[in-house]
Amino acid sequence: MVTDHSVEGRIVALLDLDYFYAQVEQVRNPAIKGRPVVIVMPSIRENSGAVATCNYEARAMKIKSGMPLGLAKKLANENTVFINADKPYYEEVSQKVFDLVDFYCEKVEQVSIDEAYFELTNPLGYEKAKEVCEKIKKSILVDLGLTCSIGIGPNKLVAKMACGVKKPDGLFIVKASDAEQFIAKHKIGDLFGVGPKGEEIFKAHGIHLVGEIKTHEKRELIEWFKDAKGEQFYDFAFAIDNRPVEPNREKQQISKMMTLRQDSSSFEEIKTSIDFLADLVFKEATRLKKSFKTASIVIITDRFETITKSKTKAQKIENFDDLCNMEYDLLREYLHDSFSKVRRVGVKVSNFGEETGLQKKLFEF
Repeated sequence: MVTDHSVEGRIVALLDLDYFYAQVEQVRNPAIKGRPVVIVMPSIRENSGAVATCNYEARAMKIKSGMPLGLAKKLANENTVFINADKPYYEEVSQKVFDLVDFYCEKVEQVSIDEAYFELTNPLGYEKAKEVCEKIKKSILVDLGLTCSIGIGPNKLVAKMACGVKKPDGLFIVKASDAEQFIAKHKIGDLFGVGPKGEEIFKAHGIHLVGEIKTHEKRELIEWFKDAKGEQFYDFAFAIDNRPVEPNREKQQISKMMTLRQDSSSFEEIKTSIDFLADLVFKEATRLKKSFKTASIVIITDRFETITKSKTKAQKIENFDDLCNMEYDLLREYLHDSFSKVRRVGVKVSNFGEETGLQKKLFEF
C-alpha cells in the first residue's frame, strides 16, 4: 500500500471511470454492448429530460452530456438504447470501485461519483506509481467488469489533464520534468477551472493555448479573474499546483499486505507473516476506533492469481487473538483446497460498526 513520502517529489493520480453510467448499464445488460447507449436524467414532464452521459458509440453521433433528450433522440439511430439513470445502483457500484482503490492507497480524495485523486508519492518514483495503477485498473476490470483511465503527474492539475490523453481504458504518465511543456500545448478551455466564461476572457486577450498565459504578467490575470483565481491560473501555466490530496472517504476496510521471502505452502512460514500483518491491522483499527465483524485473508499465488477468503462473526471481533485465529482458519482452508504456493499474503478487516460520517453522499459532489 502506497503512503506519503517525499524522496522523489510528489506523485498524484486521477482515476476516471470511462462513460461510467453507460458502462455500468452495459455490464448489467451485456446484450446492449456495442450499441449506442444514452443515460437520461428524466424530468417530471413526459418524454422530457437531459442526457446524463453516453458511451463512445453515441458520442460518434454528436450526442453529449447535458443535451436535451429531444435533440438526442433526433440524432440517434434505431439501434440506440435510452435508459433512465439508476442513481442508487450507480452509487453502489461506485462504492465498490473506490473500495478497491482504498485497498492500494491510503490517501484517496473522491471528487465525483466516477473520479478520485489519490496520493502515489513513494521512494521508487513513477515506476512504482505505474505498477500500483496497473493493479488498480486490473482489479476494477476483473472484479467489476469496468474500465477506467488514470493520469499520473506531480500534482492534481497535471494528473487531471494526463487522465484524458488515452481515454478510454488509458494510463498516461507526465513526469515533473515534462509537466510544464505538457500543459503548454493544451487548449485554454481544457485547463482545469476554466469554464465557458473564463475561456471567453482568455480568448479576448489573445490566449488560446495554456502556454500563452506565460506571455502575460500575473497582475494582468488578477485583473481579469480577481486575486485567487488569477494567481491560480498563472501558476497552472507553469504546471504549479500545491493543492493537497485531501482524504474524504470513510474507510470501508483496513488491510495490509506483504511479499513472502520465498513462495511457500507452509502454514508455519505464512503464519509468521499473518501475525505481523494482523498486528498492524488491529492497531490501525484501534487507532481509528473501528469495530469490525469480518476478517479476510488475501492471497496472491505463485501464478499471480488473487484469492480472498472471508469469515464473519455475529458479534464484533473483540481482540487480537480472535483476529489471528480467524486468519489461521482461513489460511488452513486455502492450503487444504489449493495446490498453488503463496507469493503475497494480506490481512483485511471490514464490516465496520458505527461510521464517522466522513464520506460525502456521492450525489452531493
